[in-house]
Amino acid sequence: MSDFLAPPPDYEEDDNPRGRAVWGLAALGILAVLVVVILFATSGSGGGGHHDQAADTQALSELPAPTSTQAAPSTPSVSTSVSTSVSVSTTPATATSAIPTSTANPCPTAKQCAVPGDAGQLVAAVNRFRTSHGAAAVSGTVSPQAQQCALAQGEGPSCAPSFAWEPVPTQDGAKAVGLVKPEWLLDPAMKSFSVGWAYAGGQWECAILKVR
Repeated sequence: MSDFLAPPPDYEEDDNPRGRAVWGLAALGILAVLVVVILFATSGSGGGGHHDQAADTQALSELPAPTSTQAAPSTPSVSTSVSTSVSVSTTPATATSAIPTSTANPCPTAKQCAVPGDAGQLVAAVNRFRTSHGAAAVSGTVSPQAQQCALAQGEGPSCAPSFAWEPVPTQDGAKAVGLVKPEWLLDPAMKSFSVGWAYAGGQWECAILKVR
């Protein structure tokens, strides 16, 4: 009777150690999985860091190349620019030196004379003026008739039919053209022209004969 009334045995207390052991094993398994995941994650990030470092190292190794290249051409670039400027400045000097600037008497035995040729580049100056103002260049030559017109200072039959005469301090065609009326030089009916130089009265004379 006493056994019947006694409380039933506590089976839950007997099962608790087993449950705790199972949960402990499960916890250990979860920890093991977490450790593996952490190891994989750590190894992956380490690889990326090495890749970035390699890229940075490669970029740093390439930096000195532009520095050396930039320093190297500094000397030849200066020498090249100097040689080019010298050659360019020499060309205009040669062109302008062709125009005499002396005011001395070119006549060997007289005080005045017709001067042959066109050392003052009057033909080129006339056509340069025309083309710079939109007119076409025309044929120009040196003629004895224009020389006589220049020597006669614009007087006499040698200056017919249409002429321009100008005195200039030196035999400079550009200065002479600058003294002639623009509308006369830009005549659209001009087909050709001739020029002549002379020295008279202590100064240079030039004449332009227009052919229409």
